[in-house]
Amino acid sequence: MFSPLEEWAEAIRLPTLSVIVGFFIAASLPSQPAVAGVDGTGQRGSAHAGESRSITGLITDATRARLPRALVVIRQENGQVAAATQTNERGEFAADLPEGDYRISVNLAGFASIKDRPLEVKADTPPVVLSMEVRFIEEQIVVTATRNAALLPQIGSAVTVVSGTSPEYSGATSVADLLRKMEGLTMVESGGHGQIASLFVRGGESDYSKVLIDGVTVNSPGGAFNFAGLSAADIERVEMVRGPQSALYGSDAIAGTLQVFTRRGTSAGLSPAPRFAVEAGSFSTLRYAVGVDGKGDRADYALSFTRLDTDNDAVNGSFNQETLSANAGWRPSTQLDLRGIFRSDAGRTGVPGPWAIRPPDLEEFYRHRHIAGGVTLTHFFSPYLSQKYSYSVSDSRQFSADPVDSGPAVVRYGDREAPWPSFDYVYQTLNRTRRQRIGYQSDIVAPRGHLLSAGADYERESGVIGDPNEKPLRASRDNYGVYFQDQWAGWDRVFTAAGVRLEHSSSYGFYATPRLSMALHLHRPAIPGPLGLTKLRFNYGLGIKAPELVETYSQSPYFRGNPDLRPEKATSFDAGIEQSFGTGRGTAAVTYFDNRFREQIGYAVTDYQTFEGSFFNIGRTRARGIETLLRMTLGSGWEAGGGYTFLDSAVLESSNPFDPVFTAGQWLLRRPRHSGYLDLEWKPGSWTLAASALMVGRRADSDFAGLGVTHNPGYMVLNLLANFRIGESTSVYAAVNNALNTRYMEVFGYPALRAHFRIGIRAGF
Repeated sequence: MFSPLEEWAEAIRLPTLSVIVGFFIAASLPSQPAVAGVDGTGQRGSAHAGESRSITGLITDATRARLPRALVVIRQENGQVAAATQTNERGEFAADLPEGDYRISVNLAGFASIKDRPLEVKADTPPVVLSMEVRFIEEQIVVTATRNAALLPQIGSAVTVVSGTSPEYSGATSVADLLRKMEGLTMVESGGHGQIASLFVRGGESDYSKVLIDGVTVNSPGGAFNFAGLSAADIERVEMVRGPQSALYGSDAIAGTLQVFTRRGTSAGLSPAPRFAVEAGSFSTLRYAVGVDGKGDRADYALSFTRLDTDNDAVNGSFNQETLSANAGWRPSTQLDLRGIFRSDAGRTGVPGPWAIRPPDLEEFYRHRHIAGGVTLTHFFSPYLSQKYSYSVSDSRQFSADPVDSGPAVVRYGDREAPWPSFDYVYQTLNRTRRQRIGYQSDIVAPRGHLLSAGADYERESGVIGDPNEKPLRASRDNYGVYFQDQWAGWDRVFTAAGVRLEHSSSYGFYATPRLSMALHLHRPAIPGPLGLTKLRFNYGLGIKAPELVETYSQSPYFRGNPDLRPEKATSFDAGIEQSFGTGRGTAAVTYFDNRFREQIGYAVTDYQTFEGSFFNIGRTRARGIETLLRMTLGSGWEAGGGYTFLDSAVLESSNPFDPVFTAGQWLLRRPRHSGYLDLEWKPGSWTLAASALMVGRRADSDFAGLGVTHNPGYMVLNLLANFRIGESTSVYAAVNNALNTRYMEVFGYPALRAHFRIGIRAGF
């Protein structure tokens, strides 16, 4: 059965395509700036006597950061509205007005309003530049939730942002470390650094999250992504949007979308400003990084190289990785912005396997090399119209091999022993995939508080999968998508984003994925007080995930591809409330979410005599729960925070009914019912001292080896950090992870690292 929204989505497929394509064509044509000299009803206000003049302006905060989507109202001396518009993503606005005297007012959530500033319009009126002061919340501009710049208070989506200066970053070596302390997320790593790391968002599967690096999709075709290969080196910011985002990003964004933004040049002047970092620690760990960056009036750049080596406290567990990151921008004129990015993560790790239940494998290994690159040209026709043209490529090469057969081994854990041994075997597997994408997006600032976005993209996915010495699978597919989004700001208190995307794939055909998001400001005091902004959030949307290439195209009789597979689908709803305290004193938030996943792809044997099988849309699950967050500034340099997630998950229709851990009624695999974290930070002078406790409850798991294990016990891990700042750009630090030496396994059979430390220094010149 389809919900009313899904029936509506099916009904609008072809009409939506014609409407969006028409908008796309119209927006792509060069045009004159739209006229902002209208009142709130869209009608032109009465004019002063005199010749009409075009004025432009810029709205910034106290640090000169440009503010998007600020409401600008220009009134005549008698109070009648002469023009009303909003700033674009660069904080710019424009209006056509007759010569004369006016009053200008600016409003933006989280900032003190600018009221009735005098404005004289004449032939030589210079650009208007106004600065707004932060009042009740920490301003934060996010991009991922709407595919254009927007202030966090105006966003209805559940968004978490981690910046490169936060305590989480200081103790992190990978992006996986950054994600462990986010509400609604579960990060699972199969042992130490470099082992497979999977992300589960709000109970979704590990391939249900879109992962972007500076706008470049890095998931393998079908959604899988191994976070173990994504270093935290030169990461400037991470944005995590929970809930389906297929209306903007298409397939893979079924449970959430994660975007990683790499470092840009910040040094004054284009001359290279060098920086370096060195750290060493337990398990023969050594990490070093070097880089340069610069920033001028029309260009900026940042380039870095990082290497990490560690033994991981396990036989055949050594891991090494090299990361190269580059980000450069050029602005040949005030209307053009060209930016290119390149990111490479490459490494090797030994694979001892589940050595908690059997002897470690001494020869198996895994090599990876992930490359992401892209270029984007943004053309600002006017303060009302901007267009983006982009090309990106993501190339992944993963090679696993075991060159030696070590023979059978007894599987044992505690007083349990499996009825059959574990067999080793010689193998090699190559997984080489590529995603190439061409995209276009147009953003138009329209009357009555609307920001219209329309875009189209073409993507080609290809892969070579299997034993490279045999006949590996070679497959490709083409995906086309068009999308439309209307962001509306009403009465400076109601902010909505409604959109739909029409996706066509040569693999599974047409699908429409709509989304509706709303933020409502219930309370926004005029003067600072104990309570700041009170925001309600609502979201509803549909998401899809394409089948993997093997699931559709494999020719092996034992796992034959099914060309009739449909994408996996999700229907999601969430509602929450956020409350800020004082002037940047803290934030509290509670969110309820409900996800329904269906048509999940599973394997089934089709002939029990030959054991041939194929893939089918047979699974259905649900995940609902509550996310909570509290962060407070306590004074005297103290800050505290924490989050808790309750997850009620269940298998409704099994995609693998022969395994007891996947039968109907069971919790979803490796997704805990209870999880949370607590942070405490103190900044006395040049010091930063931090403690963080991560708590994960009991969860469904399996040994998959005959021991009969169905659950993995909970655990608590304590991490400590000390940082001492020497001048503006140099600091020394020490970090202790798992300080209480907790023995636990995020994946049953794969022990996590014992207590370990790192000390290091970072410096810039």
